[in-house]
Amino acid sequence: MKWNVLILFGLTLLPSLDGMAQARPGIKIGFNSSNISKTRLDSKTGLFIGGILDIPITDSYTLQPEVFYSSQGGSSNSPDYGDVEISYLSLAAANKFYVGPNKGIHFVLGAGLDVNLKNNFVNLFNGDGDGEISPFDVVVFGGIGYEFNFGLVLEARYKQGTVSVDFFGEDDLYEEDGSNLNGVFQIGAAYKFKL
Repeated sequence: MKWNVLILFGLTLLPSLDGMAQARPGIKIGFNSSNISKTRLDSKTGLFIGGILDIPITDSYTLQPEVFYSSQGGSSNSPDYGDVEISYLSLAAANKFYVGPNKGIHFVLGAGLDVNLKNNFVNLFNGDGDGEISPFDVVVFGGIGYEFNFGLVLEARYKQGTVSVDFFGEDDLYEEDGSNLNGVFQIGAAYKFKL
């Protein structure tokens, strides 16, 4: 009886193992235009760079885990305060939905966790962080892209933070009470390697 269950379990895993065998790692780089809501800051340009793993599940759906360095924040428009620069390690799961069978145009929806590289829990615990900016952000994102047959992918996304950035002691930056959330428009290119 135990062997029958194990064999049946193994047979159910075969389609997913086949998809993992077709998985393609890649690199991605692009530009951010970020802002922080309800502050007196202007948009800030930055970059993101990192790695992806493209895992085809069906002909029209691909799961894509991602790890990026992302430079975000806001630019000062006053001599009373400086720029706000936040460097994040972004861990995300992108769901790619293809419009046609040729895997050209696709829509992207996903969620992730952005870990503040300067003011994270480890740095704050060790006394290395300044405590002015939240140690993490939970994000959701959506966008559209186009994938070429030779592995090049072009995408545009909007990423919305859900955790307040919290500028402790920086009252001049606030326009109004409430959460100060990250908002980032991203445009970038990725290349998927064939193994």
